[in-house]
Amino acid sequence: MKTFLTFLALLAAVFVPGPAPEKTPAPDPAPARAGRVEAVVNREYLPLVLEMIAGSRERIEFLQLEFHYDPEVKQIQDALRAALARGVKVRGLLEDNISFNRTSARYLNQFGIETKLDTPEKMLHNKLFIFDRNRVLLGSTNLSGNSLRNNNETNLRVDDPRIGAFFGRYFDQLWGDSNREPQEVAPVELPEIKTVVNRQHFPELISLLDGGRRRIWVVMYGMSYNERYPGSHPNRLIEALGQAARRGVDVRVILDRSDYNEGINRVNDETSERLGKTGVKVRFDREDVTTHAKLVIVDEKAMVGSANWGYQAMDVRNESSLLVQDKAVVEDLTRYFLEMWDEGTFTGTPAPTPFPTPGT
Repeated sequence: MKTFLTFLALLAAVFVPGPAPEKTPAPDPAPARAGRVEAVVNREYLPLVLEMIAGSRERIEFLQLEFHYDPEVKQIQDALRAALARGVKVRGLLEDNISFNRTSARYLNQFGIETKLDTPEKMLHNKLFIFDRNRVLLGSTNLSGNSLRNNNETNLRVDDPRIGAFFGRYFDQLWGDSNREPQEVAPVELPEIKTVVNRQHFPELISLLDGGRRRIWVVMYGMSYNERYPGSHPNRLIEALGQAARRGVDVRVILDRSDYNEGINRVNDETSERLGKTGVKVRFDREDVTTHAKLVIVDEKAMVGSANWGYQAMDVRNESSLLVQDKAVVEDLTRYFLEMWDEGTFTGTPAPTPFPTPGT
């Protein structure tokens, strides 16, 4: 009997399962690709913003440096009033240090569009619309006749609820206190697009420039180098262009040359001279056209938004941009750059054969 019991115990030890092994947690799934993403340049902006306003059903929010009473902007104002009439909630924040914004805010509020001015302590330099918190339109285009009718401008339209929700949170924080740096704005990064706001601009840009291997093409309204502050963020960005040129990257810059703004001419002339000495190829736009765009193309990526390369943009102002690597969008922006490059006023050394469009 004892032998039989011993046999049963041994049998139980063999067949009774031990503790289940720990399961390796499944990796987080990769984020789904963004919805519609497209470049919106120059005269494409006005019809598109009117279409997006007309398609909104619940709410429209905007952060704008300017809301000028020009015929083109009146079309936007009338579209916002029509949205309000069909039950859409409309709110907007405008920069307080633009004189005509006070008049515009007063009229918009009379129409029922909840509008207020931002804090005097910090410039609101954004050019941003959010529609139903699932579509956004942002970039360099101000709500002024010149911007809509004449300027060179770059923007992006994105239809994606994750991007829309991010900029909705950003809007809410600036609406509550536009002087305080937003606290809940960790970037949203999808396979082909990433959000960039406020103090995120410099680290994102310097990483982008330092990683450039074949081309760095920049269109910038204002690019300011200040010798009194050698380690400043805009200085480091401008120096990064020269460093890239020295390592063999095709670096080209288009800057604005104004027929009325001597301040921007002085800043851009000084930067152009500095860049030329480092091998960067620089061209100015036509004097009768304001190139207000803010576009950076590095290899197969592009950043589009509201930020110039200056101290205020990098370190102080409220600014909003997007980093995009959607192939079709980058190809569109490449063609846009080359059209301006070919029209520009030559300065410095000749450019090499144009960098091939991706996929060709």
